[in-house]
Amino acid sequence: MARLGLLLLPLLSCTAIQPAMSADSDYYSTSGLRFEDRIYSPSVHTVQLFKKGFELSPPIIELGSSEPLVLRFDDFSPNGENLSYTVVHCNAQWQPSDLVPSQYIDGVPTDFVPTPRQSFNTLQPFLEYELEFPNDLMRPTVAGNYLMKVFRGTDQEDLVLTRRFLVFEDRVKIDASIVPPRDIDVRDIDQQLDLTLRYPGITIPDPFSDLTVVALQNNRWDDARTGFRPKFIRDNELIYDHPRQGLFAGGNEWRGADLKSVRYSTTRVARYIDSPEGLDEAVLQPEEKREFRVYLDMPDINGKYLVRNDLVRDDPLSADYLYVDFTLPRTHEEPGGEVYVYGAISNFQCRKEFRCSWDEAKKAYTARVLLKQGYFDYVYAFLPSGATVPDLARLEGSHFQTENDYLVLVYIRDYQLRCDRLLGLRFLNSRKG
Repeated sequence: MARLGLLLLPLLSCTAIQPAMSADSDYYSTSGLRFEDRIYSPSVHTVQLFKKGFELSPPIIELGSSEPLVLRFDDFSPNGENLSYTVVHCNAQWQPSDLVPSQYIDGVPTDFVPTPRQSFNTLQPFLEYELEFPNDLMRPTVAGNYLMKVFRGTDQEDLVLTRRFLVFEDRVKIDASIVPPRDIDVRDIDQQLDLTLRYPGITIPDPFSDLTVVALQNNRWDDARTGFRPKFIRDNELIYDHPRQGLFAGGNEWRGADLKSVRYSTTRVARYIDSPEGLDEAVLQPEEKREFRVYLDMPDINGKYLVRNDLVRDDPLSADYLYVDFTLPRTHEEPGGEVYVYGAISNFQCRKEFRCSWDEAKKAYTARVLLKQGYFDYVYAFLPSGATVPDLARLEGSHFQTENDYLVLVYIRDYQLRCDRLLGLRFLNSRKG
């Protein structure tokens, strides 16, 4: 392995390897601010935003809570930059609200990102930036959707990355459950979200226009469901009764790969080799075709991504980068769209660098992706031509029994502040409730 003897090298000698860059010029376009999880600089990798102490948690905090979020990302540039950040309050549709920063921020409107730290004992050198928010200099004062912007210097147009997070108040009570669909044709493959809302002490003039419900499956914003309308209204209670917008494909359990150590091959790893770029390369076992198979219960983490190096626990500075080779055998190339490796490793987006190529000789889709060491879930997503939401069932199958996480968000229009406040939030699991 190329890693052998690495500990004998001085730390600075790792800069001899040319940093790996992505050629995905479309994704890294700096044409303008996008109100989504996005990277604007091709040298930036592995952006994570999570609740401190729990890397697999979604970026959600309660208003006034002392628990901060942690923003962490790597930069392959050899020298550190002076980076700044701010947060933008958004409405329920992820567009800027009418509030000015002084109305939703207690403290300064912008602040500097702390000085980065240098990786150690890695074949791929990188600088790791880490930021905690809220902090003593900047705290949100209004519940709702927020976009964190990281930019260079004081120029907010010179973007590095953007990341979504949520600040909520627990005022709307949400009774929610996953039940079998009423349509017997999809009862074996879909999952139905049913919900009832209660809002004691809150005045909502028009529940149809002043209240917005959003539902997510496995924290996927690309397939966020909106447009919920109650069927029954009584006092301060809204009953939705099997809403059409709450019908989700059950999908299949996520595939997983354990790359926390390159010293041994795990179940899905066929072998490790040395890549032409000087990094380690993990060749995964060819995948099984699952779309027509009966349901098989397999533990997963619902698409999440855990950065880890087993040799140095709890220190992402020692987790190296490596290339990962994916192979999905098929009898023929799928017409009418493209295939992607999909999950938190791709920001739950169909990014060009995660697009699979059809290999006619192998009769398989293949992809070679640069990733940071750890454990990650993924599936093969099919994106029809002209579509924006990928189909996760076409190549993976769909079952009602599949274990999925759901998140229900309730926004109330505040006419005094002229913004949407996130006043209700409920996590539920398709099995545990």
